[in-house]
Amino acid sequence: MSDMLKIITDAKTIQRCRQQLSRRIRVAAEEKIPVVLGHQGASLQARVWWSEELGMWFYPGKGEENRYWNAFGTDRPRSEASLSITCEINFVKEGIDRRIGGAFATDSRGRIFVVHRGKLGGSRKGIGKALFEKRYRGIWMEMDDGREEISVAVVGVLHSPRFAHQVSQFVSKIEKIKYMASPSAQTEIGFDDLLLREELLGMRQCELFRDTAGECDHGLVVKDLAAALKKRGCRFGNDGLRDLMALDVRGTATIFQIKTDNLYKSIQEGATRLLVNSLLSARPPRLILVLPAAPDSATAKRLQRLNIDVLAYRWEGNHAAFPGLETFLDIS
Repeated sequence: MSDMLKIITDAKTIQRCRQQLSRRIRVAAEEKIPVVLGHQGASLQARVWWSEELGMWFYPGKGEENRYWNAFGTDRPRSEASLSITCEINFVKEGIDRRIGGAFATDSRGRIFVVHRGKLGGSRKGIGKALFEKRYRGIWMEMDDGREEISVAVVGVLHSPRFAHQVSQFVSKIEKIKYMASPSAQTEIGFDDLLLREELLGMRQCELFRDTAGECDHGLVVKDLAAALKKRGCRFGNDGLRDLMALDVRGTATIFQIKTDNLYKSIQEGATRLLVNSLLSARPPRLILVLPAAPDSATAKRLQRLNIDVLAYRWEGNHAAFPGLETFLDIS
């Protein structure tokens, strides 16, 4: 189980973390584009950093009063055009200000996380913290926020080589829940209606995690596996219960459950979810547990007795690769 986070309040540490955040995202960007950026009912001339790979632009605004302003969006900027902000991840310069959504926090191992309290801005009625808490799925943790403990969404691990991708995933989720035309009553989908919905990646609320830093990569692994399935001609989707479902070219159904560590409790939980979720299918699907490494032989044999296959992934740069995926799919 992961320990509680503790908010960082020291001015020098916050400044250093904010500089590192900006540097990590700017390194992932390919170009800087001049735009007219909407901000607090006004507009300003700005040059935003755009990354085609991340599908995200970033503007590190100058410090204002007691906060650092960071704006993000997903629309590819056109030079000199007006640009709307998808979300902001702002930080107090010193101390604690709960009116500001973002914060830096550390765990007992000294790892620094970017977290968000759920404060959403926007001109539409109903967009705010209540919407965030109701709709956001991701990693939630308890944080010591000074004189109180609160639940916060973990955006990413500042020192992770995949930090920029973790931020872009957060921004993409905010875009989908913030501008959703109307709440959908459908929370489950069948194999006849497959679609990858990023807003359904992760958990709805605080749960017990083995390694929060590793869990920050969960959605990235799901997306990379979806891309690998698409490349091989498979249809795929998720529904908030199953990490991924897929149909190969012959219509064989497969359910994938992804875990970002090989601890026995994680494997046990993943296997249980696969077995329970298989009951939702009209015909028995193939069950695949996706892990960062192959389990030991004894565990592998236990999984085989449950008709659960194991697919190990590895990181190649910022993306997960899945050697041997073809062996589980009929792509002839």
